[in-house]
Amino acid sequence: MDPITHGVVGLAMAAFNGEAISIASPYAMSSLLGAVIPDADIVMQIKGDYSYLKNHRGMSHSFPFIFLYGGAIALVLSFLYPEASFLKMFLYAIAGCVSHLLLDITNSYGAQILWPFYNKKITLDLLLVYDPLLFIVSLAIIIPSIKNRIHPIITLSMLIVYLFIRYWMKLHVKNKVVSYFKDGGEIIFVRVLPSMVGFVKWHFVVRVKGKRIIGEWNLLSAKIRVIEVMNDLDKELFKAVKNTKIAKFFAEFTPLFHIRCHKTDKGYVYSFIDLRYYVAKDFLHHATAVMDENFKLIASVFHPYRKTRNIEI
Repeated sequence: MDPITHGVVGLAMAAFNGEAISIASPYAMSSLLGAVIPDADIVMQIKGDYSYLKNHRGMSHSFPFIFLYGGAIALVLSFLYPEASFLKMFLYAIAGCVSHLLLDITNSYGAQILWPFYNKKITLDLLLVYDPLLFIVSLAIIIPSIKNRIHPIITLSMLIVYLFIRYWMKLHVKNKVVSYFKDGGEIIFVRVLPSMVGFVKWHFVVRVKGKRIIGEWNLLSAKIRVIEVMNDLDKELFKAVKNTKIAKFFAEFTPLFHIRCHKTDKGYVYSFIDLRYYVAKDFLHHATAVMDENFKLIASVFHPYRKTRNIEI
């Protein structure tokens, strides 16, 4: 979720509890700071996209860390608001942090909220990276003129209904996809993900023996569009690359990826594709590994956001 939405949700939580949305309110500020502080891991961007994307939404987005954030926020604000309750600021900051973690697991990127007990990122694949309805509903709780006309409980109820609708949409799409591909061989798994660009569009990855099928389902047209069919990599070719640094990084970076390999005059070129995000007729994140004829690694490059962006690994 984007930082602005996180901040607005944090303020909405304070407003819902009757706090004034003002810089003079220590509790509203605690909630706001708690809602955005997990994304402080953006400081890793100083070391480049590789370090940032490798660490983003890692342990900084875990439940153990929220207590550190809450304590730090309450401590700093206690100097700015000496008469405010330290415990209350701490609890508001914790609430803001929890909202951040819960929102981040609703989209396809996920977060390691259970670190260090469970190191994989958890994701619910429900909301868009930027969800306008969530933003609007949060504003409705904050803005006094709207808040006075529509009780915050009603607004919150609308948000809960919206989340149930998104969950129903996801299940509906999954059932349609399974029904559509069930005659094409045994389905090993299906993952349905929200589109990056449309409320009624969902992307899916279907794993059957020997291949992956990537496609899109439009709820309005009720039609499936197959984007691409990707054949599995030969086992020996996969074995040659799986222990390289770029392969290990990509496996940690995304749980949903595909590897291609083509032979060249001087060796082999492996292409790694993150299947979670499809936009502008291409996948968002890629990587490349170049090997000689003896499968000795010559070069490995990460391509975040676009193929022309090159970061040596």
